[in-house]
Formats: sequence, structure tokens, C-alpha cells
Amino acid sequence: MTKVDTALQKTPASASGNKLPVQFDPNVHWNTLPEVTLNTNHLNAKNIVTAERAHPAHAAFDMLRTRLLQTLAEYGWTRLAITAPTRGCGSSFVTANLALSIARLKAVSTVVLDVDVRERSLHSTLGITPRNSMSEYLKGMIAPEDFFVRTSPNLAFGLNNQNEYSAAEIFQDEMASDVLDELQDLLNPDLILFDLPPALEHDDALAILPKVDCVLLVAGAGESKPEDITKLEQVLSDVKPVLGVMLNKANS
Repeated sequence: MTKVDTALQKTPASASGNKLPVQFDPNVHWNTLPEVTLNTNHLNAKNIVTAERAHPAHAAFDMLRTRLLQTLAEYGWTRLAITAPTRGCGSSFVTANLALSIARLKAVSTVVLDVDVRERSLHSTLGITPRNSMSEYLKGMIAPEDFFVRTSPNLAFGLNNQNEYSAAEIFQDEMASDVLDELQDLLNPDLILFDLPPALEHDDALAILPKVDCVLLVAGAGESKPEDITKLEQVLSDVKPVLGVMLNKANS
């Protein structure tokens, strides 16, 4: 992963003294999202170490956060996909820890999407009840304010309340692109994290890659075969830049 000196900065819409019209002001749209309170006991039980930063492993996610934001800022990227070769490597675990670590940077706004719609798990990791279906949201059937929830003023989650087995077709539909572009326009997040399904099990991850800027690959110690990691890096890099491989479960 390339390390650069550029810091990601956010300029408020009203910095020039001219307020944006309501329909174009991201702050207005962020405030329409209902806020939920994360249960720290639940997060601790799920090993979300960045929630309270009591576990020393949180430092690894803070380091990952900083290196990722520097690289994204250098290239002007805002959409990061997180995936793994196979299920069980912990991509949702990494997504949750990374999101909460980034949320500590008050000037950085982040939206997280659970697009592992075949076997949703991010809501369980976080202890949040999903409001609606991800597939229906990507089909343009649900307004953002009826889909997303905030866990802090600068962090919002789009979670999924039902599994969907035609995910690849939904991701490749033009409406999904339009919905994601609308999300970018309305909330103007500095970063959108996509929690992807395993990339070697179905074509779902490949189907959504054209809609992101770059990919972080999660390998599970004792789960991922070296040949699978090499194969996946080659496959993904043909579509989008791979920022690096994070080894998860190294101490389990």
C-alpha cells in the first residue's frame, strides 16, 4: 500500500459564507437520518476493538485508517470496497472496525453499505436492526432517509434486512449506479465503504467493482490459501486497484 503525505480534509459547504440551497446542502440530508446508539457491550463481544480502544489491536486499525485516507486523498478516490477470497475471513469485522476508527476523525464523513446481500452479517456485527432491503434501495424503491441510520454525526450505515440471491444482476443494473450517485450527491461523504461478499464464491463482488474506486482485500489466517489470495489479487486488479491485503485472525 502506498503511503503519502496528503491529509484528507473536508471543507464545509458554507465555508465561503454562502449557504447552499436546502436541497443541495448535505448537512440537511445527514440530519434527516435517524440516529441509533451502538451498544458497547455488544461491540466488545464481537471484538470491535475500535469502539472503546481498550484492546491494543485497535492501533492496527488506526494505522490502516490513516494509510488508507492518505492514499485515497492522493488519488481523489471516495469509494473503497472491502472483500475476501472466501466466507469466514472477516471482511465485515474489518469494515466495522475501520468505520468506527475513521468516525473518530470528526472532519471525515463516512457511509457504510452492506452489499453482501446473499448472506448479510454487518448488522449483526454492529448490533443494529436493519430498516429495509439493500436490493430494494439499489433498485431505487427506497429513499435514503428511509434506509440509512447514523451512529454518530459523521457515520451512517446502510444495512440489509433480507438476503437476496440475484445480487449480481442488481449490482449491474444502471439504477444501482444512479442510486449510488444520488447518495454521493445528497450526503457528500468523504468516504463510502462497501462491505462486499466473498469474491471467489460468486460473481457478486466483480459485478459491483465498476462502481467503486479501489479494493482492500482481507485474508483470514488459517482460512485463506496463498494461491487463492494470489488469484484474487490478479482478478481484482484487472478491474480496480488493490490497495493491499490485510491479514485477519492472525492471533486466533
